[in-house]
This record gives sequence, structure tokens and C-alpha cells, in this order.
Amino acid sequence: MEPLQLLAGTSVTDITPPLEVGLLTSSVQGLYAPFESVRLPLKARVLVLGTLKDLVAVVSLDLLALNDTAVGGWQQFKKGLSDIIPPDRIIITCTHTHNGPESVALSGLYRTPVYKQWLAGVQQQIKQAIQQAAAAAQPCHALVAVATLDGYSLQRRIPTPEGIMMSDAMQPITPELLSREPVDRRVHTVTFEAEGGNVIATLVHAVCHPVHEMCMPHISAEFPGEMCLALEASCKHGMPLFLNGAAGDINPPTVSGGPVYAQQHGRALAALAGRERGVLCAGAFRYIHSEMQLPVRPEAGVTQAAEALARFNAIAIGSLALVFIPGEPFTATAFAIEQDSPFEHTIIAAYAENTIGYVPTEKAFEEGGYETGPGKWSYLGKEAEALIIAEAQRLLTALSATYIPITN
Repeated sequence: MEPLQLLAGTSVTDITPPLEVGLLTSSVQGLYAPFESVRLPLKARVLVLGTLKDLVAVVSLDLLALNDTAVGGWQQFKKGLSDIIPPDRIIITCTHTHNGPESVALSGLYRTPVYKQWLAGVQQQIKQAIQQAAAAAQPCHALVAVATLDGYSLQRRIPTPEGIMMSDAMQPITPELLSREPVDRRVHTVTFEAEGGNVIATLVHAVCHPVHEMCMPHISAEFPGEMCLALEASCKHGMPLFLNGAAGDINPPTVSGGPVYAQQHGRALAALAGRERGVLCAGAFRYIHSEMQLPVRPEAGVTQAAEALARFNAIAIGSLALVFIPGEPFTATAFAIEQDSPFEHTIIAAYAENTIGYVPTEKAFEEGGYETGPGKWSYLGKEAEALIIAEAQRLLTALSATYIPITN
């Protein structure tokens, strides 16, 4: 039996908040401050994929993250996003820009009327965008390309006699620091091309914290937004959409360097993404979803179990798999998932669904450092990483078992 035709449709909407829906200035102290201006508007980009019988919506938000507390209950928030696609078939991802609003309840901002009004508007805008993308869905095929972008990312955790130091405290970055591992410098590009040859959407996956403009008092979609602007300007790539990878321990060489660096980074990604057409991912569309309650360290002070409920999603298109995992995992975690993947091409997207904070590796817990907390930004138990790896690999194996190759 031939697999059903792959469909894809897109829509974009503006989710820029009022300036009062402010910027996180300290995760440790739980502080925020109002923005002063808008440099680059924040967008919600929706890509609906699947078949006539099985549609899934991938929603990329130019936000730091979202969690259960900040949206007033994740399941209820998801239910309000669509009347045509079930909640467990809507995958929320965030680009993790640090110049979006404080949307993870690290401060008291989420309790304010202006925040609640903005969030309700975002929910409705996503709902309308999903409807528009589904209505616009048309037959297509997917192509995947892989390239490497050097000079824009590094392993930010630097061991010193005094303990782990963040790379931004060791300026200027030397060639030795820039070459430290583990770092994933690959850029995956998935192009959804209509039957007539026009491109419907260009999905770009790269691994790096968007912190070129961190703590600067303006709203900005950062380098993912700059990448989208550059691809849109060419009019050849359909709707661009950025997925961040396992960037929990990855920074750019310049933190708080300013908009120029964000622009350079984004344009470099766009140039790489638009360089090759890619190879065809022939085969059926498949999707799987699961949920898992993860352990919490008591000393972190997080008492709500919902904050540690991990939601997993995975999509397969022929020989290509996209795995969406929550929180801020480390590069080594993504490598471990990919290593045992049965797919020829495996993309690990992080910052998906409700955030569960940092997911440190066992080695990181031994070394210490900011990412291990404990606190509202890092509260999972030490066994969480192993559980996440095992669950992601289980989903990949399940999808692989349903693989239907195309035969001539």
C-alpha cells in the first residue's frame, strides 16, 4: 500500500508583547523589568504537516520558554489552541530568545493583568494561525540537507580551579576555547517543496543560546528572527521556521555583544540554509506523543508536579525523524539520543512544550555550575537525563517500526 500524500501548510502571526510585559533580568533573584523598545518583533510561525487523516501542527514561538505555571495549566492552554487539531498533536517550541518576555514564572510577572491579557491574545493568535495553516495545506515532499557553521557557537562550561565558569566571563574567546567539545555545529535544513517546485516552508535546526542581546532592554527575536528575515527577503524559501537544539551548554562567542552580532549570526545561518536543495526523504508521515513524570530535587523548592511533567513528540517522514524534547538539555544528551536512532537523519529539537528547566548530565552534576541549580531554573533529579534519553529512543524505535519505504 502506498503511503498517503504528505501535506504542508503555513501561517505567521505577530506575538510582540506590550513593553510592560517585561524582560527577565535575573533568574536567580526572580527579577524582571519593562522593555524600553522593540528592535525585532516576536512571531509565532506555524507549520502544519501530515496527511488528510493525520495532521500535526509545529508552532515555533519567539519566546524564552513557557511552563505550566506561566500559562495557568499546560493542558488547558493547549486545548485553547485549536478546534481542528487535538492538543497532543500540537507541538509548541520556543526559539529561546532572551529578549522576549519573562514567560516562565521565575518572577511575579505572570500574575499581572497585562501579562495575562497578552498571553490570552497569543493563544488566540496561535489558534487562528493553525486554522490558516491547515486550510493552506497542500501536497509536497520533504528534502533534508546538513551543513556546518563554524565560529558561532562554543561549549560554554569552562572548568577552572575555582569551578565551572561560563564562557562569557572569559573574554576574548581564544581559539582553544572555541574548539572545546562537545559542540554540535551542524545546521539541518528541511525544505517542504510543493509539487510545482515552489517552497512552502524551510525548517532550520541549529544549536545555540540566543543571547547576543541578553539583558538589553529591547524586544528582539534575536538571531533566529534575523535568520527568518534573511530567508524571507530572498522570496525563495517559503515560510522560514527555526528550531533550537540541545543548547543548554552552548553559547555564542559574544554574549550581550549587541544586535550586530545577532544579525551576523542569523544571516550566516540563512546563507547556509539556502545553499543546498537537500536529499529527498521518501516515505510515509508518522507521529507519536508521550508523557513522563520526572523526579524533582527537594532542595530546588519546586513543589508542583506539573512543572516536571515532560511531554515528548516525534515526527517521521521517510528516513527523517524530528524528536521534540522539553527543557534545556545538553549537547551530549542529544548526541546520545541520535547515536542509537534507527533513522538516517535525526534532528533533536529542544525547548519544546512546557519547559522543565535545565536537564544537566551526570558529569555536569559532578562539576556543578549555574545549570545544575538548584532553583526554579534547574530542579530535576539527577536521573532525569537518562530517562529522557531512553524515552526519546523508545519513540524513535516505535516510529521506525511503522516505516513504509517508497518503491518504484
